[in-house]
Amino acid sequence: MNLNDRQHVFIEAENFENKGGWVVDPQFVEQMGSPYLLAHSLGSPVENARTRIEFPAMGQYHVWVRTKNWAPGNWEAAGRFKLIVNRVELEHTLGTKPGWNWQYAGNVEINETSTSIELRDLTGFEGRCDAIYFCSEYQEPPGQLEELDNWRKKMVGESDRPNKTDSFDVVIVGGGIAGCAAAIAAAEKGLNVALIHDRPIFRR
Repeated sequence: MNLNDRQHVFIEAENFENKGGWVVDPQFVEQMGSPYLLAHSLGSPVENARTRIEFPAMGQYHVWVRTKNWAPGNWEAAGRFKLIVNRVELEHTLGTKPGWNWQYAGNVEINETSTSIELRDLTGFEGRCDAIYFCSEYQEPPGQLEELDNWRKKMVGESDRPNKTDSFDVVIVGGGIAGCAAAIAAAEKGLNVALIHDRPIFRR
């Protein structure tokens, strides 16, 4: 079956509207392909991250979450968490498999096109959530980085080619502290500034 024949929804976790106690971690984009949400605490579960998404159709969906057990060993995973969809907690505990991978969260009946999604931290020890994928078929998304990168771009409608070209007085490459400061200083002087960065959010 072609991808376009299935009902599916893809969510980048860093785009959650209300991140609660979770924070965006962008430092490993080159290694794993995207920023992600991190339940940053010291042993006390953080406040749920929450958002709402629009579904193309109601019905039964299988749910996959891209996550990581960052401290594998002969103990319970440190960064465990659960996914909640319209106040229903899905079956499987997430963050339990070593390495970045897609974990199956369970299946859920979507009976409202506008649906609430929550991440519930269970441990307070750096749970990680990169992305969430709902699909009307039981179909795990690609896992290899190059294939995943192309698939992710298709899901969000992102192109490798710019939609337009433009002219600027100053072009700054790199959205770190120095790049952001330089862009602000140039703009305050009345210059038309382009700040180029290799990831969706600037470095802190």
